[in-house]
Amino acid sequence: MKKKETKETKDYDRVRTDYLSTNGSIASKSIDFSRINKNKIEEYIELMKEHQMNCVKAGNFIEAELAKQRVIQLKKIQEKKDYNSALKRQSVDKKNFNSLKDKELNEYKKQFNNKYAEEISKLEEMLDELRKKHEEELGEYFTNFERNYPKEIKPSNELIEKQRQLEYYIKTEE
Repeated sequence: MKKKETKETKDYDRVRTDYLSTNGSIASKSIDFSRINKNKIEEYIELMKEHQMNCVKAGNFIEAELAKQRVIQLKKIQEKKDYNSALKRQSVDKKNFNSLKDKELNEYKKQFNNKYAEEISKLEEMLDELRKKHEEELGEYFTNFERNYPKEIKPSNELIEKQRQLEYYIKTEE
């Protein structure tokens, strides 16, 4: 099974080959690590640490210092890549959270609106029943009133007496 060669794999392989072929002095070479993935950078850091140790053993302290500086630089690049990947992960998580939150909110609103519509229809039914009941009761009250009280109002005895007195005074004055 052959690995798929990418630009970063080629860059890493070129750097490793350069190191092995030059037998040192790789620390002073300029390499673009922005395209190399995290695992390859970690391997390159280990390679640079080995190179630093070999240079120290060989007495090549300038190359060892360059290798040490390159390790520091690579660690910064690695931290930056870790930070950027954490930001991307956080951004993706935030988008997923917001989409899930929006989905759940919309689902809740839909359920609430359905429940609200059901309650409104129940209340309208109850209101119609109450109106019918009140109309029936009002009808019963009117029939009872008409049955119990005559349509013509009979004057009371006192009123009749007062009317007679009034008629008498009118006749006497004439």
